[in-house]
Amino acid sequence: MERVNDYMNKMYIAIGDKLINPDLVFGGREGHLRMAREIGVALADFTEKEQRELLTSSYSSIYVRGCRLKPILNNDEWIAEMKKGYNKWIKHKNKSN
Repeated sequence: MERVNDYMNKMYIAIGDKLINPDLVFGGREGHLRMAREIGVALADFTEKEQRELLTSSYSSIYVRGCRLKPILNNDEWIAEMKKGYNKWIKHKNKSN
């Protein structure tokens, strides 16, 4: 799962203060949901096993850390939004083929 861990660490670094700054696009509840959907799109870059790992680990490794341990979403909401982002990407990909 080295690829998944590497991705999660890089995403955590890239997020910076984007989840805790209310003036940025990822601030607040709707912004946090948007972040989950955008990270969900990245699931397409991983194998099924890696996707499961990313879905189960990203809440704590990316989101909770990115919120400085004060998350707005719970784990189930985070995973559901990641799946929405992934499914939307798949639908778009299939539509454009």
